[in-house]
Amino acid sequence: MRTEAERLLKLYSETPGASGNEELVRKVFCQELNGHAFSADRTGCVLAARDGDPKDGPRVMLTAHMDEVGFMVQNITKTGFIEIVPLGGWWPHVVLAQGVIVMAASGRAIPGCVASIPPHQLGEGAASKVMALDKMSIDIGGDSREQVMEEFGVQLGDSIVPATKFKSLAHPDRFLGKAFDNRVGMALLTQSMCALKKKKLPNQLLGVATVQEEVGCRGAVTASALAKPDVALVLEGPPADDTPGMNRDDAQGALGEGVQLRVMDPRALSSRRLVDFVVSHAKGAGIDHQVTVRRGGGTDASAIHLHDQGVPSIVLGVPTRYIHSHHSILQITDYLEAMKLIDVLVRAFDAEAVNDLTDFLRA
Repeated sequence: MRTEAERLLKLYSETPGASGNEELVRKVFCQELNGHAFSADRTGCVLAARDGDPKDGPRVMLTAHMDEVGFMVQNITKTGFIEIVPLGGWWPHVVLAQGVIVMAASGRAIPGCVASIPPHQLGEGAASKVMALDKMSIDIGGDSREQVMEEFGVQLGDSIVPATKFKSLAHPDRFLGKAFDNRVGMALLTQSMCALKKKKLPNQLLGVATVQEEVGCRGAVTASALAKPDVALVLEGPPADDTPGMNRDDAQGALGEGVQLRVMDPRALSSRRLVDFVVSHAKGAGIDHQVTVRRGGGTDASAIHLHDQGVPSIVLGVPTRYIHSHHSILQITDYLEAMKLIDVLVRAFDAEAVNDLTDFLRA
């Protein structure tokens, strides 16, 4: 299980796919789940279903978003520099001088870096200020707008992603890479669907890969209409809070402490019955887990839990340090605990269990 997890994490992490340009990630997902029955909505979300599931069983949705935070080409200057707009939430502090890949309309993946000024050439006081993203530009080695557009094939609207390779760290269980938010979720989704492919289940298992989460959970709206779920497990790479500058005594997303169960963030409040169901099964199976209540952030659960008359939804996450930057770190043991919990929950979601989540008129 671990070897496959590492393979999928590397594959998904290194595949570029900023919001609105998830094509390559979608291709990986469909290739890895070859043999499933696929359908898609009109925004690019993909649903993978199993043959042989009971047609009257509850519809259990495992879902993760394909997109990563990135940038879009907003303008190209006369001297060949690329001006950008963000796709998703970026803290400008982490952007300057970082390596990037421009996914050009020509089909080329063009390396470059975010332009920066050496400190000894900054004006007085400038070094202590944060540069706004709309003041930043990317250098791919062009001399002119014409060269960048006509020779290199870059067009307005092309996407840009971090240039980061997946690496193992000195700690044997920890790995560094880009886009763990949310390629860790995509890896969990893929590996879980494959592991459960031939298992007899009391439900209809639906693996759903969504688009454009980082720009407002847009794909989750249309994907929910496609999947029509009765219950949803949202698989994520949420922020860890066990690093310098954070109160480690209050950490709810510490590496090595297991799968994270998110009860609340400002955009979604999980069903109390579902939270209790998940916690009970995690404890019963001896699965390391950490319960989280967040003051900030949001996931696809924000859209899914409000679909139609409502869908009990909860986020299962692998805590990840430094998300929404060029380099993130996770611990593989947390991933493996998430895998175990997904397996336990999917097997437990029979008609009675799922009905109990929303039977609010019961005595």
